[in-house]
Amino acid sequence: MTFFAPSSFAGKGKPISLPQCGACGLYRGCKSPKMPFTGSANLNMLVVGESPGENEDEQGRQFVGKAGQCLRQLCDEAGFSLDDCWLTNSLICRPPANKLEDQQIGYCRPNLLNTIAQLKPKVIVLLGGSAVESLIGSEWGGDIGPMSRWAGYTIPSSKYGCWICPTYHPSFIERSNRDPLLWKTVREHLAQAYKLAKSPGKAPCCPLDALKAKVEVITDPRQAKARLMALAVAEGVLAFDYETTGLKPERPEQRIVSASFCLNGEETFACMVNGLIPSYLSLVLKNPKLKKVASNLKFEERWTRQKLGHGVANWDWDTMLAAHYIDNRPGITSVKFQAYVHLGIGEYDHWVDEEKKADGANELNRMAEANPEDMLMYCGLDSLLEYLVMERQKGVLGL
Repeated sequence: MTFFAPSSFAGKGKPISLPQCGACGLYRGCKSPKMPFTGSANLNMLVVGESPGENEDEQGRQFVGKAGQCLRQLCDEAGFSLDDCWLTNSLICRPPANKLEDQQIGYCRPNLLNTIAQLKPKVIVLLGGSAVESLIGSEWGGDIGPMSRWAGYTIPSSKYGCWICPTYHPSFIERSNRDPLLWKTVREHLAQAYKLAKSPGKAPCCPLDALKAKVEVITDPRQAKARLMALAVAEGVLAFDYETTGLKPERPEQRIVSASFCLNGEETFACMVNGLIPSYLSLVLKNPKLKKVASNLKFEERWTRQKLGHGVANWDWDTMLAAHYIDNRPGITSVKFQAYVHLGIGEYDHWVDEEKKADGANELNRMAEANPEDMLMYCGLDSLLEYLVMERQKGVLGL
């Protein structure tokens, strides 16, 4: 099954492959099946809704019903016209009673991804949870959770090379009887997206491959020892991370499998923690000239005390605590989430997904059995991302 671009793009003569389009069967009950995107390139902004409603299906155009009029008013108040944007939906066929299902969103996702590849927008505005599930779900690699988790972020997506700006769907505003606070919030989100569209340059993306190239994986114990000895007398800011056999360190069988370090954002490496390495690791963590950074530092502190017999000197920053201080919404404080919304780095931990799992907080996982290079790369990325997230958080706080 293929979908050909509208006439303004037909001159390129290349069909866009949609391998799952039609699998849901929704096109059979629509007056305007497989609705193509519409709109204008004036702002280089793509607005993604959830699905066509009754009015949209009748007219074959997005955002012409009650929710669409609400959105148009919000855009006007935010300083731009919706007519200057491209428009599409996470489902391009109207579902019965406007009820969307996750499976339908998955089937229709290639439509949205091909539209993005074709248009190459500078900004993508996602309206509502289904739009977030469709696009962010393609690179996040985890449970999307509630819409409230995402609304208001401006995400520099490295995968799509643009800003992703989620906010609430106008139908949600209508159901709230146009609650003044919700109205103001969405208007501000739209104004923020418009400002990004008008700003010079592209979204500051950090491709995952470029970050991986900055991580040195060390499997030779002698080399690891030399690097740790150098850190033991170094100065600056040191983000560090452990990979362990479980969440809680009190059982004798639990151990630190690997450690990684990012010094001043310039030198990142990861090594196994075995043999004599713990004694050199202790020297690094006791070094008072290194300001220590972690995500959820109580984890590293607890494991250090239990397995190395001492605490960590000179804690300076916890990205988890900073995330909570900046924005106390639930579900946003992990380094993975912070790396995505601040840096546009999506799933980077799939190499060790199975090995990280354990039956309980006191039980053993299989990290010690993971492929050493994969596990060390994941560990190293954690430290590098902690450092980069810390820099973004300090920027937000004006520090």
